[in-house]
Amino acid sequence: MNSSEERPITCDRVCNRADWPRICRFELVVEKRTYHPDSNSPGHDNVSLAVGRKSSESPVIASYYTVNGRYVGPTLTVCENDFLVVDVENRIPGESISLHWTGQSQRRTPYMDGVPMITQCPIASFTRFQYRFQADKAGTHLYHGFTGMERTQGLLGAFVVRSAYEQKRSPVLSMFPDDTVWLVTELQGALAVNGQRSWYPTYSLNGTTGNTNLRVRLLYAVSQCQHWVELEDHNLQVLTLDGNGLEHGSMPSVKRLLLHDGTRMDLTFNRRVPMDGDKIKRDYEIRFTPLDTVRGSCERAVFSLRFDSLLHGHSHTPGAGTDEADGIKYNLISPPILHPPGEALDLVGNDCGTSVLCPQDLPGAADQFPKDLAAYDTRLEFTISKQPRDGTGPFGEPIRETVHSVNGFTFAFPSVLMLREPANDELRAHTCGGHRTLPRSCHPLTVPCECVHVVHIEAGHRVEMVLINADAADDYVYHLHGQSVFVVGMATGHQKLVTNLTAPVQRDTIVVRRDSIVVVRFVANNAGLWLLRDIGSPSWSRGLDVVLNVGEPYRLFVLVRSSRYTYVVLLPGGYPGSWTVYFIGCPSGPPVGGGASIARKLPGYPGSTG
Repeated sequence: MNSSEERPITCDRVCNRADWPRICRFELVVEKRTYHPDSNSPGHDNVSLAVGRKSSESPVIASYYTVNGRYVGPTLTVCENDFLVVDVENRIPGESISLHWTGQSQRRTPYMDGVPMITQCPIASFTRFQYRFQADKAGTHLYHGFTGMERTQGLLGAFVVRSAYEQKRSPVLSMFPDDTVWLVTELQGALAVNGQRSWYPTYSLNGTTGNTNLRVRLLYAVSQCQHWVELEDHNLQVLTLDGNGLEHGSMPSVKRLLLHDGTRMDLTFNRRVPMDGDKIKRDYEIRFTPLDTVRGSCERAVFSLRFDSLLHGHSHTPGAGTDEADGIKYNLISPPILHPPGEALDLVGNDCGTSVLCPQDLPGAADQFPKDLAAYDTRLEFTISKQPRDGTGPFGEPIRETVHSVNGFTFAFPSVLMLREPANDELRAHTCGGHRTLPRSCHPLTVPCECVHVVHIEAGHRVEMVLINADAADDYVYHLHGQSVFVVGMATGHQKLVTNLTAPVQRDTIVVRRDSIVVVRFVANNAGLWLLRDIGSPSWSRGLDVVLNVGEPYRLFVLVRSSRYTYVVLLPGGYPGSWTVYFIGCPSGPPVGGGASIARKLPGYPGSTG
C-alpha cells in the first residue's frame, strides 16, 4: 500500500500504558441556523417540535448552533495524555465564539482554556483558530461554546478521555468495557439526547440475567430546568462525577437521579425483578421528569431503550413493526409518576433526608483527598447577590434591571487580552478585588461597580473557598476552570455547617443553592488565569464571574515582543526552572493560535535554562 493510501490512525482505541501518546486531529465547523418554532419545516427535522404543540402567538424566530452540520457536535474520543490539535472554523456572521474544554488542567497551555479576552481572543466570524493541548484528565467531559446560550443550544459535544488505568486496572471501571454517551440538551422546552428527539438506543445483554456491563457517560446541558432521570425496572449506580471516581463500595444504587446544568457523570444500571416475575423485557422507558419548583418551560420526556439479548437472537431495527414503541413520547397531560419513599440521589440538594441522598452524602474515593488539605493557607469568601435597579429609558420610560455581583463587584471582561498584557495600564485601571484600590468606574459607590474581578492566589497554596449565595430566589451553578476542588461542607439557611475532611467528593462544577453556603478546598498547583464561571449566564457574563490568578506576582507571564509577534513566556507555577515561549496574538498573530517552543536566557530570572 502506498503511503498516500494509508488509513489515518484513529484515537478511539484501547489505551495502553506502553504506547506513545498520539496526536489527534479534529476539525469543527460552527454555524448558526434559524427556524420558526411553530413550523415543521422539512429542512430542520432535528429541531422540529413534538407533535401536538400549538401556539396562538405571533411567529417567533428561534436559533440553534450546528457543529459539522449537526445539532450537537461529534463525540471526540482520545486516550489520556494524547495531544489534541483541533481546528475550529467560525462561519457565523457577526458573532465571535470560543471553545472551553471541561476537566482539562491546560497545564502549560493556559491560552487554550477558551475564555474570551482572558486567555484568548474570541474567534471572529469567518476565521479559524487551532486549539493545541494535552488531554491530561481522564473521564467524561464536554467541549462547548463559552456563553450559556451557545452551550445549551447546540454548540457543544462530548469529550471522552479514556485511560489505561480505568480500562485494565481500576477495580470498578475495568468491569465496564463498553460505554455509551447520553448527551441531554433542550430546545424550546423539549429534550433531545445526542441531538435527536427520536433517540432510540439498543444495547446487548450479557447472557440472560438482565444485567449489563455498560458504562453510561451522561452529560446534561439544560440551563433553565432540572430533571429527574430514571430507567424503568432498573437501579442506577453513579461511578464518577466530573471525571472523579466515587467510593464504589459505599455508593448505593438508586432509583432516580436529579440532574443539574453542567452535570457530567458515569453510571451503570442493573435490572430489578419485575412485578410479573423474572421476565426480561425488550423495551424499557428512560424517563426525564422536570422538577416542579424550577421555573421554565420544561417538559417531561420518555425515551425507549431496547435490549437485544441472547434470548432473541437477532438485531432490531426501530420502526420495523407496528407494535414497536415510539422513539420519544411527550406526556404533557398526565402527572409524573410519584415514587414511594425510597432511594434517590439529588445532585442539587433540594430535599435531603433518609430517603434522598444529597451531594454531601456522596463518598469520595478514599485516596483522592490530600492529607495536607486538613488545613489551608489562603481563605477566600465570595458572596453572591443580586438587587433590582430602577432607572429611566431614553424616552423617559421607567426601566428596572437586575444587577448581579460577587462581593459587590459586577464582573466585566477586559478590553485587552489579559493573558498577553497583564500589566497593561488600562487593564489595571479597571481591575478590582483583593486589596486593590477601587477603579474610577466604581465611584460613587451607589452605582454598580463593573470591573475585572481578580483574586490572586500564591502558587502552591492550600485554598479554602467559601461560596455564599445571599440570593433567596435562585440557584447558581459554578464551574472552575483549570482546577478541581473538594466539596468539604454545605449548609442551607440556618443549618449548621458540617465539614467532611475524610473523603469529600471531588468536583469542578458545583451548585450553590439559594440562601446556602458551599465550602471547597484545593491546592493551587496549576499556574494561570482561571475563571470561576457562572455557567448560567446566557451571554459572556451577567456579573458573577471571578478570575483566579494563580502564580507568583509579576513572574507568571513575561512578554517578548518582535516586529511580527508577541511571545508569552510561561513560567510554570511561578517557580525558577525551564520555561517555554508561545506565539499569541490579538488580532495580529500567527494564522492559527499555535505554539512554538524557543530557548533563550531570560535576563534577571534566576535558574532559567536555555
